[in-house]
Amino acid sequence: MLSYIYYPHIWGIIIRKIRIGICLQHLSCWICLPVNMKTFMEVMTMVKCDKSKLCSFAPLLEKYFLSYMISQRNVSPQTISSYRDSFSLYLGFISGVYHVKPDDVEMEHFSIDHLNAFAEYLENDRKCSSSTINLRISAIKSFLRYAAIEAPEYTNSIRKALAFPAKKTEKPVMTFIKKNEYESMLGTCDGSDIVSARDKMMLMVLYNTGCRASELINIQLRDITLSMDGTSSIRFMGKGRKESITPIWKTTASFIKKYITMQCLSQDDYLIQSRAKAPMTRSGIGQRITVISARAAVLSPSLLKKNVTPHTFRHSTAMNLLQAGIDISTIAIWLGHESIETTHRYMVADIELKRKAMEKLEETSDDAFNYKPSKSILAFLDTL
Repeated sequence: MLSYIYYPHIWGIIIRKIRIGICLQHLSCWICLPVNMKTFMEVMTMVKCDKSKLCSFAPLLEKYFLSYMISQRNVSPQTISSYRDSFSLYLGFISGVYHVKPDDVEMEHFSIDHLNAFAEYLENDRKCSSSTINLRISAIKSFLRYAAIEAPEYTNSIRKALAFPAKKTEKPVMTFIKKNEYESMLGTCDGSDIVSARDKMMLMVLYNTGCRASELINIQLRDITLSMDGTSSIRFMGKGRKESITPIWKTTASFIKKYITMQCLSQDDYLIQSRAKAPMTRSGIGQRITVISARAAVLSPSLLKKNVTPHTFRHSTAMNLLQAGIDISTIAIWLGHESIETTHRYMVADIELKRKAMEKLEETSDDAFNYKPSKSILAFLDTL
């Protein structure tokens, strides 16, 4: 009789005969295996006879993603995708350099020497930045910390691998747009057609709320509260599945209402849509911002020196709040930052804030630099 069973440990063994890539491509659901009782007993015999493989890499990785990351931590799809890509790169690296098939990768292939070689490969061969390298290594370290609990026999080697240091990253000056530059960009979108109206609304929401591109594309009409008494707001689902509600200006609320009427949108529709009525992607948002910024540079040439992205608007919102005298802890709450240290970088980037602080300082007199030492330094020392 043919039946279907869900059995994660069996998947961990059979995956060696299929390919570990399947595990990485289908993390959101269990694999359904058609088996009869005879096949089932044969597989169970394999499990009993090969106990040493129960804590091998494949089942540990599967359990890490499905049980820990998805079920327990409930991380976002973006995080799953990022971690999945990190492991795909790592397995490809191990296969190409050490000639070990992905099916045959074991925990001993996660030593500190392997991580160091992987980091060098990302830097030299793939030309990845330090921040990207740290991101890939961080995903692997997260898995290793989980593996140390599930398979304590690997604790010693994992402890050494976790000691692999992060690469130092450059911290470039933060880019943000000024009010006149924003108005120039807004002026390129007259709102006379659907695309122009959408782009204008997109700019207004980004500049008003400081939301991330991933948050912007996931706004549905049910997330928007419109009121002409100044209490309009948008509900966002941010990083780590953190929900927040951000107030919006009357002008933003008024234009959103106009756009909804123009598009005949319903409560389940996404606010930002493509021409095909599908939700826009983050790359799609970025492309539109690039086009709009290039057009606006005619009126504001300073935009030519800036790489304007959706995240630039987030920086701009934070700077506007800071320059308006809003407390940094309030700005951190507005932006959804877990640590106030993340928000502190806006204070570092604000040249106007530094200039105002300098104006409050008393300038040093030139006379302070006219000191002349005594002729005999030994005589001076004798007086002490």
